[in-house]
Amino acid sequence: MSERPAVSASSRLRALLRHNETGLLGILVLITLIAAVAVPSFSSSGNPTEILDNASLVVIVAVGEYLVIVTRQIDLSTAATLGLSAYLIGELVGGLHVGVLGPVVGIVASLGLGAVLGLFNGLLVERVKMPAIIATLATLSIYSGLQVVATHGSQLYADQLPSWLANIVSESWIGLSPLVWAAVAVTVVVALVGRRTSWGRDLYAMGSNPEAARYLGIRTSRRTYQVFAACGALAGFAGLLYAGQYGNVDATAGNGFELTAIAAAVIGGVSLFGGSGTAFGAALGGLLLTEIENILALLKISIFAQQTLQGAAIVVAVAGYALISRRLDRPTRRQLGTAEDRGDSSAQAGSVPSAAQELRA
Repeated sequence: MSERPAVSASSRLRALLRHNETGLLGILVLITLIAAVAVPSFSSSGNPTEILDNASLVVIVAVGEYLVIVTRQIDLSTAATLGLSAYLIGELVGGLHVGVLGPVVGIVASLGLGAVLGLFNGLLVERVKMPAIIATLATLSIYSGLQVVATHGSQLYADQLPSWLANIVSESWIGLSPLVWAAVAVTVVVALVGRRTSWGRDLYAMGSNPEAARYLGIRTSRRTYQVFAACGALAGFAGLLYAGQYGNVDATAGNGFELTAIAAAVIGGVSLFGGSGTAFGAALGGLLLTEIENILALLKISIFAQQTLQGAAIVVAVAGYALISRRLDRPTRRQLGTAEDRGDSSAQAGSVPSAAQELRA
């Protein structure tokens, strides 16, 4: 019995450097070091904590977007879901007197409300057959309208919230606020589910080759409902945390958050073409984007420049991925062309089973 050859340290290093997350982490460290030297207020007391707290909500919603985008869909309604959940669930837990069960009630209610709103997105996409970008653009308007109706033009203030939620930013567990720990927990759980379960592998199969996924017997309709519900649930949970972090919640809460979350996921390596990306990448993208916005704010650069940055980042990330994909596809296309020139009819006839076998492997 032959022994497997030992893997050299240099080979392991090269394999590690090929991961998108490694490059993102390197960029994050580099920007942090440059900002610490060039922007004195960047390292001032409280600013690193503020970056982590602000990044937490972006990370949670971006991880939810990762689940949808990896199946070759998109959800533009996350900001409205977040805002509606922030007001309704904040008002709910503020009016309840359930003692130590308050956090449990708040978390379950926010996840449930978000999941229902996400399921409606899935219904429009799967049952009505609307393109996801149109369906979720429509529900963005619907949920935003419901947010205006629910608030009645008023605000939800911090003193109306229970102490466990109103003090969520001031609390600290091992130097980090509950907001950060919530983002870490969401990222780890979704990453494990996405990479270590058959459910997660089904999502990648749907995004990589929908026809082959159906050939394999994957229940693509059910998975579509599930990913939209999961994305909505995480947006709803982020809404609960939003209420605790900012205190004042009105009809504009969460406006524009969907672009930030999508930009974070795309910067983190989640391909808008589907089938590629990780939860950790989306989380790192959210942290990187938040840190850059913080630096721009410290430099007193206009908010419009930050929005321009987000849009430019999406364009660069998508264009870069498309270029890489085309370059990787060239050898395959040349092989298929050679096979067709030889009259090899099996090259096309077996394309779906071949792709299906690759996805199953």
